[in-house]
Amino acid sequence: MRDFSVLSDVEFEELVGDLLGVENNTLVERFAAGADGGVDLRWHVSGGVHIAQCKHYRKSSFSQLLDSARKEVQKVERLKPDRYYFITTFDLSISQKDRIYDLFKSWMRASGDVLGGRDVDALITKNGAVEQRHPKLWVSTGMQLFWALHSDIANRTNALRSRIERSLPRYVVSPGYQNARDILAEHNVCLISGPPGIGKTTLAQMLMAEHISMRYEPVEVSGDIGEAWAALRQDSPQIFLYDDFLGQITFAEKLPKNEDKRLSDIVERFSTGNPSKKLILTTREYILRDAKLSYERLNDLDSKYHFLLELKAYDKADRAQILYNHLWHSELSPNCLREIAQGGYKRIITHPAYNPRLVEYCTGSAFDLESPGYPERFKATLDHPERIWKIAFERHIDVEQQLLVMVLCSLPRAVRLEPLREAHFALCEALGIVSTESSFRGALDVLEGTFIAIYQDRERDTLISHLNPSVTEFALGRISADRRTVSALLESAIYFEQLSELFLYGRGNSLFRPGSAPLMAALSLKGPECLKAALRLIDSPSPKQVEVLASEASAGIFIDPADKLEGRVLFLLEIYSEWGADSTEIGAVVDLLTARWRTRIGDKGAALRLLRSLDVHSLDELSNRAHEVLHEWLESTLIDADDWSYYAEHLTGYHDIQLEDMGELAEHFERFMDRRLLEPDSPGYLSDLKSLADDFGLDELSDRIEEAMRDEYEPDDDYEPDGSRHLGDDRGSDEYIAELFGRFDD
Repeated sequence: MRDFSVLSDVEFEELVGDLLGVENNTLVERFAAGADGGVDLRWHVSGGVHIAQCKHYRKSSFSQLLDSARKEVQKVERLKPDRYYFITTFDLSISQKDRIYDLFKSWMRASGDVLGGRDVDALITKNGAVEQRHPKLWVSTGMQLFWALHSDIANRTNALRSRIERSLPRYVVSPGYQNARDILAEHNVCLISGPPGIGKTTLAQMLMAEHISMRYEPVEVSGDIGEAWAALRQDSPQIFLYDDFLGQITFAEKLPKNEDKRLSDIVERFSTGNPSKKLILTTREYILRDAKLSYERLNDLDSKYHFLLELKAYDKADRAQILYNHLWHSELSPNCLREIAQGGYKRIITHPAYNPRLVEYCTGSAFDLESPGYPERFKATLDHPERIWKIAFERHIDVEQQLLVMVLCSLPRAVRLEPLREAHFALCEALGIVSTESSFRGALDVLEGTFIAIYQDRERDTLISHLNPSVTEFALGRISADRRTVSALLESAIYFEQLSELFLYGRGNSLFRPGSAPLMAALSLKGPECLKAALRLIDSPSPKQVEVLASEASAGIFIDPADKLEGRVLFLLEIYSEWGADSTEIGAVVDLLTARWRTRIGDKGAALRLLRSLDVHSLDELSNRAHEVLHEWLESTLIDADDWSYYAEHLTGYHDIQLEDMGELAEHFERFMDRRLLEPDSPGYLSDLKSLADDFGLDELSDRIEEAMRDEYEPDDDYEPDGSRHLGDDRGSDEYIAELFGRFDD
């Protein structure tokens, strides 16, 4: 049986109205929500009046349903319909149907006029077109079938699955959803942009859910777009989600190597190619504006394919329905619901700070859902959204738990359990707080779902992150306001990245979001301490370690990322620029780095960025020493596609050489490609190599690479979304909204 719990009572009535309209081939009248006088639906058959009452009971017993039915008897006596139907989502037995029928048998022809959940389910199966007009229902059903048939994918994407299943019941199918569906259907790519808390991620999850229900394999991208290229499979439909693809709070770090190009390539390929491959991206609008200034490709893409959807403020009807759905699915006490029904909703849906994230918080378990004055508490949160976390932080969690929330700011966005534990222990010790393995685990339990999220990645590693960006912003504010905490974080840091993460949050790198001035001021006062800590930790392990999966024997072994040292030297240059550090100390670290390059250890892309940064900071002596070693390394190791890309970038960028003038090197590249085209490859890498062939002036080779890319990515027309429509009713009137929330005053 379908899962009707994803629908609110209003949505269930709409569904039943559509079903009865098709069954009776007539218009079924639906009445405003609220005091219905015993009529939810009405239609006329051969001059007679038929009415139906819908009871969508969630978490109720049959005795409660029967009591509710008894209250309807007097209403039906007054109405005296020619025929009466009692319709519920409750899964009724034969005897239970008979008991309800006994109440209304004067207006029913048989117990069959009492419809339980299985009867409604059968009507939906019979009238499939109706189900398409109610996407939350068929999406939920389709998802459950997909997970049942693909347990391996369900396990691999367990965290995404859980988030989707939590958000689906509260989602309101708005015009923005249909616009996003249209963009994704036409272009296979949809970039959702909007202000914080507007519902970008929830909309993206709804699109994911819809495609999962149509047999698309979900792939969540967390690091860079290379994950999507690597996960591409020719033999199955796939949908990719890259949430906050430009950063959560600020565009503080440049995109990884070739990220803008590979992102551009995959967007172009999806937009012009296979409809069984879809990509959804989300970002805050000010971060997107800033990124477009730095990366022309990002600016060109939307002007060419028009796949950008900008979420704006919601109208009153949408605000009311979003609030109603969240309240209906919440654990709010009857008294608090009554306060909402008696006018409390007005102060919420008309508030200028209204957004779905705040609604979600104020209807969730972390909020007071019991005490009198609920609408006033809700409005106070909208007046001062920063208080969302302040009250819970100060009153509901202890100091050890507070420090765990704050230390997460100094670690990667999603960090493994072990690095978090060690960083947390060190910070607690620096501040004289006793922390044990048991209390750390207890802190995770307390904080999960309010301040932090705990989930598993595709390799089944446990990861911890802040629940959403607003938690990060709050925690950074707490750190900025307490210089003792800043000092403790610097002194206790066991990972170099704890320093660079805080610095980037403070300084920012955005015209529209310049970082945190209070945090930067606090760090500036501790500039010498920060440099001292950075030099102490220059070769420490990285909290961003990656798992080695070369064989079963190597599983569970973690190593530092290849660009660890290059990235750390780049950060030292940022300190040098900001606080005037001693270049002699930087020189010693650069020498350590170049010694590794001589043994072919390091990351070439990060090395090229470092070389450019040395030039920018006018450290000519260091730049010359690094260039000599790097050039020899790049020239002598042309083994794979990345090697060629980096060497070409070095020649054209640093030496200002035109590749088309490098005849001998072009011949070498052509021989390399002759071998490479005999091997299977990712379309993303082939795209990079095609660009190189064009730069070398190798037109025939470029055509061959293009042909290989087409062979790997042939369009497949078997996977097209089914249609559905948004009902688009005019529900913005004050009368309708008052009657909608009046349902809670029973």
